[in-house]
Amino acid sequence: MKIKLKHIVALLLLSGVTGLTGCSKLLQEEPRSFVNPGDFFKNENQCIAALNGCYNPLTSIYVSDLIIPLEGSTDLAFLNSSQLDAKFEISPANPGMGDNIWSACYNGVMYCNAAIDGIEKATIPADRKPALKAEGIVLRALYYYILTSTFNDVPYYTQNIASLNDLTDVMKLGRMSAVETRDKLIKELQEYAPKLPQTRTSEVPQNRISAAMAYMLIGKMALWNKQYQVCVDAMEAIRKVYGQLAQYPLQDTWFRNKNTPESIFEVQYIWSAAGLKKTTNVAAFFTPTKASGTSTYDGVNIPELGTKANPFNSITPTEYFMKLYDYADPRREMILAYSYNGAYFKRPMQNNGTGKAWMGPKFWCPGMDNIADGNNQKVFRYADAVLMLAEAANETGDAGLALQCLNEVKSRAYDGLKLPAYPGKTEFLEEVKKERARELMGEYGRKWDLVRWGVFYKAVSETSGTEYETIKNNLRPYHEYYPIPDKEVVRSGGILDNPAYK
Repeated sequence: MKIKLKHIVALLLLSGVTGLTGCSKLLQEEPRSFVNPGDFFKNENQCIAALNGCYNPLTSIYVSDLIIPLEGSTDLAFLNSSQLDAKFEISPANPGMGDNIWSACYNGVMYCNAAIDGIEKATIPADRKPALKAEGIVLRALYYYILTSTFNDVPYYTQNIASLNDLTDVMKLGRMSAVETRDKLIKELQEYAPKLPQTRTSEVPQNRISAAMAYMLIGKMALWNKQYQVCVDAMEAIRKVYGQLAQYPLQDTWFRNKNTPESIFEVQYIWSAAGLKKTTNVAAFFTPTKASGTSTYDGVNIPELGTKANPFNSITPTEYFMKLYDYADPRREMILAYSYNGAYFKRPMQNNGTGKAWMGPKFWCPGMDNIADGNNQKVFRYADAVLMLAEAANETGDAGLALQCLNEVKSRAYDGLKLPAYPGKTEFLEEVKKERARELMGEYGRKWDLVRWGVFYKAVSETSGTEYETIKNNLRPYHEYYPIPDKEVVRSGGILDNPAYK
């Protein structure tokens, strides 16, 4: 029996519903009794509404579930918590954040597939379809980028689920090579990137996806697949639009400063005094402890953070990370917090600024209500693209371009940080690794960087060995990727598996 799930998906997209993880009852319904197949994708507004739904799962992904394993359980920071991901106590039976990421990403893939299919068949002018379709294609690529970075090889499909047979077929797909998946996505993005707005994201109405987002995903996946010239070409395309990094203020990198000109993609969150809207709890893991009912945070009064915040046990920067910063580097006072407004926190330290720091004001949320904050989550911004270009140019042998790009990021912070000369390919890559830490900490990428460089286990185990015994005792090489949750393995009839975790 044909069950027109695509029409149900269209309804969900149009209404903004995102919870399709338990759909067994839904599949027993006869949708023809309440859905008219001809009612969808009749005009451009309906196509845009469908695309709006494709963004929705992102607010279930870019939250503390993801930032703790990607940033707070690495060589840069630890979280002393009972949270499974923070202690590497994950397994197929207890997959930690892997359960949520798997479900949310495949919801996103399903929504994108339905929207793309609907746009292709829509009764709208043909010249409007490519840009709309491109938006759905980029969002779908983002979900697969997250999936392959988290789980490595995953099922890959692009067809719209239009029948029970389609769904059954998808549920029985096995793992597809992550390299092959990324190759397919890169080719598709290269085709559709020119159809998107060739401007900065901040200049696109409602901060929707621009071509720069497509090029960022091309570059990210090309680095994973060691296709360095592909990454160079994609980053150069972004450079033509964004220009010199020096024009973008460092303070725009703070999470509270939303949709700034440097931004390439942010997940949108909103807090209103009139009531809570879409919020996250990320700031609660990056804020110093506070005295209840006051604006005193670890002994320092910070009025702009308010009295209502209720931070969790905070992510703690490692000794390695704290030592990466030159004292003249202004990012040190943004990303780390030894003091604030001239007053030192109580956390053990010396007057010269050495010792333990809190995570800094880059991550704090003024007026946070309990654990809910309305900061946007920064996923991609231009400094990241410039550092990717430096890394890829180094691999292709273009030492001049590589040095120019690395120094562009350093000099935006402080001119005295620039490298005076190219130190050699290996030494340059090591400096890129450190500079990505200094510039991008907290922007959902550190673990994935370590994994694609092939140094995750070594970097985290050596850092934790001196600071956090729990990670030292629990960490295993296979933790570079998450296991597919057991329930998904069962649902696939055993076609999906987790050989590394056996």
